Amino acid sequence: MTITTFLKRSFSQTSKQIKRSGWLAWASVLVMTLSLFIASVFTLIAYTSNLFLLSIENKPHIYVFFNPGTVEENIEKLNDRLLELPEIQSIEYTNEVGALSEFKSVQIRTNPQVADKIRENVLPASLGIRLESISDAESIINLLEEEQKTNSDIFTVRFSQETIDTIRSLFHALRLGGSIIMGLLLIVIFFFTLLTVEFRTFSRQEEIGIMQLVGGSVWFIRAPFILEGAIYGMIGSFISTGLLFGMGYLIFDVYRDSREVTFILNFLGGLQWPSLSTIHYVAGFAIMIALGAVIGAFNSIVAIKRYIK
Repeated sequence: MTITTFLKRSFSQTSKQIKRSGWLAWASVLVMTLSLFIASVFTLIAYTSNLFLLSIENKPHIYVFFNPGTVEENIEKLNDRLLELPEIQSIEYTNEVGALSEFKSVQIRTNPQVADKIRENVLPASLGIRLESISDAESIINLLEEEQKTNSDIFTVRFSQETIDTIRSLFHALRLGGSIIMGLLLIVIFFFTLLTVEFRTFSRQEEIGIMQLVGGSVWFIRAPFILEGAIYGMIGSFISTGLLFGMGYLIFDVYRDSREVTFILNFLGGLQWPSLSTIHYVAGFAIMIALGAVIGAFNSIVAIKRYIK
């Protein structure tokens, strides 16, 4: 049998099997749709959580405040020396004018009287230090405290050891917990979809036995079942991805002016999202369809092995 004949026969047989499946076909598509939709939602939540953790890690954790009137050149020298350290990712310098402006911008919304009465040259200049890793905090804090003993320009070094420890613990706990949850979810989805394929294959056990008796090869029997599973997976993936995009459209376009959505948008807007174009969305959609086909085909291969001796 040529490859062309084999493929024609496989697609023809697959089409017949789908038509004869009836409610089993719809059940298979529904299971694939729900499974892929849940997996996609959890993946988005995990990705958003990771961006949130990175945004916390990227904020300055240590601040060096200087005495009022400190010469800016001295601050820049210390800034340059600190930037040479491999543990430090970046440093934000805020002069006295900038500190006053930031203070007023916050207070004017909550306490405008305080914002109006605050005088110039009251708030000190500062260096906000971002670390490459939160685990480097202790060594940098010790270094800055030693620097403060010999540098009269430094007023104080501010940090919250409790906050640093909390962030470090939160990072480990969420990433470990997220990995475990995603792993368990994938296992549940695999067996859930496999059970559906198993039931569909079991209903055709007699048909498989007849094909074996008349001399049908292993792949001659398997191919239609694998193609059927791939088609169900593609349809389920198409629907679940469409639901995901539809949900995003409702939340971020139709109901974007609601208080809850505004809060979500303000929160998400502060995260460093990658820049995506139409090509990226199309590619993502195609990958989801392909993933659905692979899952459906793989489950069919696993399920049908039990019925081919």
